[in-house]
Order: sequence, then C-alpha cells, then structure tokens
Amino acid sequence: MVYCQYIGISSGFLFRIVLLFVPGGEANAETIETSTVGPLLEILYRATSSRVGAICLLMFPLLCFMFACWAALTTSSRMTFAFIRDGGLPISRIFAAFNVITASSVVALGLSYAIYVAANIVRGRRKLPERAFTLPGWLGWTVIIGLVYTTMTTVLVLFPPTLPVDGTSMNYCVVLFATILLISVIRWFADDRHNFRDPRLVTFAQR
Repeated sequence: MVYCQYIGISSGFLFRIVLLFVPGGEANAETIETSTVGPLLEILYRATSSRVGAICLLMFPLLCFMFACWAALTTSSRMTFAFIRDGGLPISRIFAAFNVITASSVVALGLSYAIYVAANIVRGRRKLPERAFTLPGWLGWTVIIGLVYTTMTTVLVLFPPTLPVDGTSMNYCVVLFATILLISVIRWFADDRHNFRDPRLVTFAQR
C-alpha cells in the first residue's frame, strides 16, 4: 500500500511537469482553460497535432481515473458499512436494514438468471423456440459455468461476515431472502398456478 503511494506521487509529478512544458506558454493559456473538450485533451492535441493521438493518450489517465474511482468506492462503501454496523452514523438501524434489502436484491437477481438457465439445461436445451441467436452445439452447454458461478456467489453472499455469529454479525440477508421465497411459494400454490399463463412468444420464423 505504501509503495503505491510512492508510485502515484512520482508518476503524477512527472506527468504534471510534462503538461506544464507542452502547452506552448502563456499565449495558449486562455485557449486551454476555455476549451470545450477540456484542458487535458486540448494540451494533448497541441502536443501531438493529431486528434487520434490526443484521444489515445487521453485513454491512459481515464483508465487510471476509472480504476481509482472503483477502489475509492469500494473503500468508502466498506467504511460506511462499518460505521453503520457500529452505530456510528445517524439512523444506523435504518441504513443496516437498507443494506440487507440491497444484498437480497443481488441474490434475487442472480437466481432469477440461474433458474432460467437451470430449467433450460434440465430440458436439454430443446424447449426454447427458434430465435435469432443461439450458441451452437456443445458451446451452448458452457452456460453451466455461469450457473455454477451464480450458485457459488449466492452461497457466499448469504454467509455471515464473521464467526461466531451473534445478533450484530448475523447476515440477515438470508432471513429476508427466505421470507421472500416462502411468500413466493405460498402465492404460487394459492393463486398463480391457477391464473398464470406463459408469456406469448413470437418465434423467429413468424416474424
């Protein structure tokens, strides 16, 4: 972690030195500051005299910025969760409940895809109508990889963060998800299995 700071400081310093030398002096300062494409892209364009070259060079800092944003978002979200868990933020209980709901939505989204893939595999991939795009032959069975991955991530998301489990470290996502699953099963046997109709499919040949 410390070495990353050294690398960032040294590379950032060199990058800024280069940017200070290539714009062309104070004569172009106002043009660069008011450029509609942004100062950085304007500097790169003046240094290369090529739009393609300037855009290609701009990709490097943009990629660095993107990765840095992901790292910052991950770190800040984990810190916020830790504060909520420890009661360090206002209405922490409400935020904790919101975290459970969002975690359950991730599980539900993954399973909504996995159920469809599993049903298709069990039926031998022969029950779907003709469509514009389909994986040919054995390549279609590679969807099993996605099914295994979804199953694994679902199990991991439902795990508690620490052991032993108590009221604070309990992962209530599994409770909420089990409740939703129970309600769905009851609703299916009570009403939906009598009234639900399969979606109307328009096959590729009928278009």
